[in-house]
Amino acid sequence: MAKLTSTQHNEVAEQFAELVVDGMDMKTLVQYVYDDLIEYYEKCDQEELREQIDNYDEDLYDELLDNITQQYPKQVNQFGN
Repeated sequence: MAKLTSTQHNEVAEQFAELVVDGMDMKTLVQYVYDDLIEYYEKCDQEELREQIDNYDEDLYDELLDNITQQYPKQVNQFGN
């Protein structure tokens, strides 16, 4: 096997990535991005995660925190009451 330079290695990797992506349907692409984001955000510490969320929407972190810290999540009464 020929020894590739760093540039050649990167070019082969880029070409292969393009082929893999071209072979994916939209559902698979969305799932891949979702899984990648979950993995990335779970590795963030609390401060890093809050910074990421604040950069997306500065009011969102408190809302998300409220969603998971409520003892009894808000539910719609099935009887309309």
